[in-house]
Amino acid sequence: MGIAPQIADYMQRAIDSSGPADKKIIMPEDFAKHCQEPKVIWAGHKNLSIADLTPTMHDRARNKAIQTEDLKFLLSKGNDFVKAYYMHFILDYLNHPTIREFMKQGDSISDCVDKYVKNKVVTFPGTNQSLSAVVEFLKANSEELQAEYNLK
Repeated sequence: MGIAPQIADYMQRAIDSSGPADKKIIMPEDFAKHCQEPKVIWAGHKNLSIADLTPTMHDRARNKAIQTEDLKFLLSKGNDFVKAYYMHFILDYLNHPTIREFMKQGDSISDCVDKYVKNKVVTFPGTNQSLSAVVEFLKANSEELQAEYNLK
């Protein structure tokens, strides 16, 4: 896909860290600041931070308001950060036991990627092209993914 290793590492630490206080997986400093800034309006409450809404950060991709804020922040850093964000979450989705079972029973990787994009992804101007590139890459490399996830 051509994402620089330091960007992939940044996103790995940003997404897999359980938050700014995590000592095991150290969240990048600027991403931690992004997560702690009050900026989300949720259920009538103004100026909540991402950390307020998802204290462990684990389920951040399930919340579309958080995805939007993450993507705005990452877009300011560059399109490769956006691509790495989408790639990380789609690969996590494909590796989920339920989705792996669907694929073992006949759903293709392309089908599962399309379901994820349809049901879970947030896009807005500036992110669409990055998402398309990730989807195209995953579909073009579905055989390698099948081997990686032991689905053959």
